Amino acid sequence: MKRGTRFFKHWQNLLGLGLVALFVFLAVAAPYLAPLREGEEYESFRRVPSLKGGLPFSPRPEAPLGTVAVGVGGRQLDVFYTLVWGTRSALRFGLVAACFTALIGVLIGAISAFSGGWVKGLMMRTTDAFLAFPIIAGVVFFMQLFTLSKAYSSNQGLGLSTGTPMANPLIILFDWVDPVLLALILFSWMPYARMTYAQVLNIRQAEFVQAAQALGASSGRIIFRHLIPNAIAPAIVMGASQVGGMVLLQATLTFIGIPAGSEWGELLAIGRRWIIGPLNNPLGYWWVFLPITSALVLFGISWNLLGDGLNDWLNPRLS
Repeated sequence: MKRGTRFFKHWQNLLGLGLVALFVFLAVAAPYLAPLREGEEYESFRRVPSLKGGLPFSPRPEAPLGTVAVGVGGRQLDVFYTLVWGTRSALRFGLVAACFTALIGVLIGAISAFSGGWVKGLMMRTTDAFLAFPIIAGVVFFMQLFTLSKAYSSNQGLGLSTGTPMANPLIILFDWVDPVLLALILFSWMPYARMTYAQVLNIRQAEFVQAAQALGASSGRIIFRHLIPNAIAPAIVMGASQVGGMVLLQATLTFIGIPAGSEWGELLAIGRRWIIGPLNNPLGYWWVFLPITSALVLFGISWNLLGDGLNDWLNPRLS
């Protein structure tokens, strides 16, 4: 059976592909599904001016998925707006995190397996050391670095620090890269490295690799032209599954109070006081948590299903 035919034969693969396509559509069509008002600039949340009160409002024309009450001024946040625009930021965050994580891990695994000797020992021991470091600790560490760097820069601007003012490299770095995204990338590449290492160890003994070495091909050409293309399939599968995991982790960190930048997670955190509705009815204010929670669950499931489908498609043992 051909690989393409095998992929589309299973309904789980079609479901995963369809859900991913749906989220991509929401991200691309956000300006049309939830258009900005005239003169309005994009923000993570949008108030509904016509609605004010201390309780969330149920779905209505001006707020298709209802609102979440916030603050003491009776402000109401539009759930549909954050759901749609949050899809764009979630998709961007998940793809960037998964792609860079895979890139680092694949490069380290391939180089260490091909080089051998002390290079292999150093890279693999470094990988083991990173595996022993919890991701949440890495995120907190980078957030503290970010906070301290901002405080130091502010003190220099106010003339409170001694010495000659100078550019803070950490501030420059964090101006370009989200510290939470950077932490997740730096502390999540290890499974890719170990998996690629095992793959390349097997492939490097293949005849086409030995032929390339005999013809005088450079180490870089062998690694990037022969080894990585033949060892990258498992990394692609893992990366597809990790896109959803990164977004779920970002939303979880935001929900527990770490400013990870998840619009979905922040809206859930804002509305958690309304999870239990009147008379202890958990569905009394269902629109406060159900749409965003469903989006997070479906986002994670869709990429996991797609990863399983890619494994079925790319695994040569199933050909």
